[in-house]
Amino acid sequence: MQPTDEKSLTPQSALTCLIVDDSAFMRFHLKRMVSSLENVIASEAANGNEAITEYARVKPDFVLMDVVMPGLEGVETVKRICEADAAARVIMISSLSYKEKVADAIAAGAKCFIPKPVTPSELRQAIASVLSPGAEPNGGAI
Repeated sequence: MQPTDEKSLTPQSALTCLIVDDSAFMRFHLKRMVSSLENVIASEAANGNEAITEYARVKPDFVLMDVVMPGLEGVETVKRICEADAAARVIMISSLSYKEKVADAIAAGAKCFIPKPVTPSELRQAIASVLSPGAEPNGGAI
């Protein structure tokens, strides 16, 4: 990851992002928002197993992860990614009705939580937060 300017997310070279959600619509929506940020390249995964494989391949600067997915859920996926890479920066995205699962994901290594529906400003704030030096889990909603 390259240093960023305090006023923007624009690094000296492109940032990479992994979007993990079982909903193709949500992946499309998030990818569109992330792509609107300058110098961010996004890849996708539809479930936890794909996410683990794609994370190892891409080594993204940050991950946007849904909590509830069929098969390997978001919490277990975060745990496995963070066990493999302690520097992983995972932002959980889910409805507030799953807040207890979000707390589990934060305990497993996620850095931040954004409630659905996600707004561009919330997304930008969360990304800036997890990319800042010394970012610690906030355990709460942006």
